[in-house]
Amino acid sequence: MSKSRLLSEAGFLLAVSLLLLVNQGFVAVQVIYLLIAVIFTGVSYLLPRIANWFFQVILLLLCTFWPELALFLPALMRVIAPEDSKDDVLFLLGFLLIATVVHHSLTELAFVILLLLFAFYLRKKDQRMSDLEKKYIASKDTHWEKQQQLSQQNKALALSQETKLALQIAEERNRIARDIHDNVGHLLSSAILQIGALEMINQEPKLNDPLANLSATVHTGMDRIRQSVHDLHETSISFQQSLEFLIADFPSPVTIEGNLFEGLNEAQQNCFLMVIKEALTNSIKHSHAKTLVLHFRTLPAFFRLQITNDGVRTPQNPDTGIGLKTMRQRVQEQQGQVHILQENQRFQLTIILPKEEHQ
Repeated sequence: MSKSRLLSEAGFLLAVSLLLLVNQGFVAVQVIYLLIAVIFTGVSYLLPRIANWFFQVILLLLCTFWPELALFLPALMRVIAPEDSKDDVLFLLGFLLIATVVHHSLTELAFVILLLLFAFYLRKKDQRMSDLEKKYIASKDTHWEKQQQLSQQNKALALSQETKLALQIAEERNRIARDIHDNVGHLLSSAILQIGALEMINQEPKLNDPLANLSATVHTGMDRIRQSVHDLHETSISFQQSLEFLIADFPSPVTIEGNLFEGLNEAQQNCFLMVIKEALTNSIKHSHAKTLVLHFRTLPAFFRLQITNDGVRTPQNPDTGIGLKTMRQRVQEQQGQVHILQENQRFQLTIILPKEEHQ
């Protein structure tokens, strides 16, 4: 509630109390009572909550000497009771006790009690309004927080879709480059050899120029294919980027230890990425892991990757799973090894691939 409204209500109660006082006949001392009430009202409004009990004791003493001062208790009740205090009822009872003790006129006592109850009602109304305002602000904060969370989730979802698309595009580029190199490249290499053989056995001078032009054309096509394959590899994402894309969608924390591998060929990179992807899927689907650690270590003759999670132990033999069978097949195609260690709260998968010069 606003301070101006509080002071206005206190002023209204002071005015009503003053009318009750002068109704008995005006005397100069009534001005002193009014000044004391105004001073108490203003000072109690400014002082902290702990002083209110002290004010109530002082009021009791003053009203004992000047019973007419008890007429101004409703205004003091309106201001002196602290906002959101649980002691409002005690304040009200104390003020009612003071009014009952010092007043001898039943009419005055009735008016004072009514005004005290009215002041108490105004206080409770303020407290309800204050509680509603706090709940409204809290609901706005909660709504804003949920909006921010939803916005972040939408951004994360959009980023996840983008990373998936980027990874799919990179995989498709690598596949196209591999197919061009393995299929078209080999056919053109064979064509170059056959043209060279024709040039060696050719006995017709008039075919020399056509064969030379054909050889130059095929060589140019071979160079263009090599350049295209090279460009596809250049535009494909790195091992680090691919790894970041994979772990971005993983709901649990993923810790990367060691240095990422360098010098991987395309087949080795794809093998490691597919193994990590399968391990991430299995850790959620089967072991319900909460954390996962990827430990990379480059040794003189081979690359070693250890994938460890804290998931629960599955009753079935891990070697019988389709995912691990596929994983083992991929690694064996690169002359590598797969080792599995399963304990109560720990599952470790070790992948070893030999370096290209040691294959």
